[in-house]
Amino acid sequence: MVVARELKDKLQRYGTTALVTGASSGIGASFARRLASEGFTTLVLVARRTERLEQLQSELQGQYGCVVIPITLDLAEQDAADVLYARLGELGCRVDLVVNNAGFGVLGEFESVPADRISAMVNLNCRAVVDVARRFLAPMKEQKRGAMIITSSIVGALPAPWFSVYAATKAFDLYLGEALHAECRGSGVDVVTVLPGLTKTEFHAGLADREYHSPYRTAEQVVESALQALGRKSIVVDGLFNKLVVHGSRFLPRGTALWLSRAVMRRELGM
Repeated sequence: MVVARELKDKLQRYGTTALVTGASSGIGASFARRLASEGFTTLVLVARRTERLEQLQSELQGQYGCVVIPITLDLAEQDAADVLYARLGELGCRVDLVVNNAGFGVLGEFESVPADRISAMVNLNCRAVVDVARRFLAPMKEQKRGAMIITSSIVGALPAPWFSVYAATKAFDLYLGEALHAECRGSGVDVVTVLPGLTKTEFHAGLADREYHSPYRTAEQVVESALQALGRKSIVVDGLFNKLVVHGSRFLPRGTALWLSRAVMRRELGM
């Protein structure tokens, strides 16, 4: 594990300005807090909930003295990444590190999920991730320094009945992130994809009305895993249990992995 001083030095080599999407709560908010504590002097926080962003802005500016730029924007909308990029251009703000984190999931039988929710999920979890990467990776490569963290999920590496579209979008993010890591090698830009599992956030609280239990991880642990892996790995699975699930499934026939996944999902849903 990279010690605290080494991690801080590594992050500061990328620059001083970070962009976090999906920053109003959960893993995104934890990334914002951690990056502020690691010395980033400007944070651009993007999400749909203005009040949450302003609360986080007040907290971070008060505690760390950094500049926080809250931008209320729904990245699921067409051309949202272009709007974001243009807005930062108007402010003269060049981004050094991007946390490409915005996303959401809907549990349920495939045919029961409303079509508009499926479209929004695909737009936010896939197209928006691509658009943000397309807009911000190129300037980093021109400067020969920068970093991007993409948030996928362990269900992106496994079949997930009753979570089918979300899992498919996270598989997309996983393969995109791995490919971008390889493309950026030697450019001065580092890309890592983090795969959280069950995490204590509003995301999972909204999926099932139950108490958190092992192997739930905290958002702060997910952030730590991602930052430790940045510049060292192409992907990182957060937590020992999740590593065992993801990497262990590689040795199982696909049919067996699907059977186990179905059983686990049924238990989580109380079916």
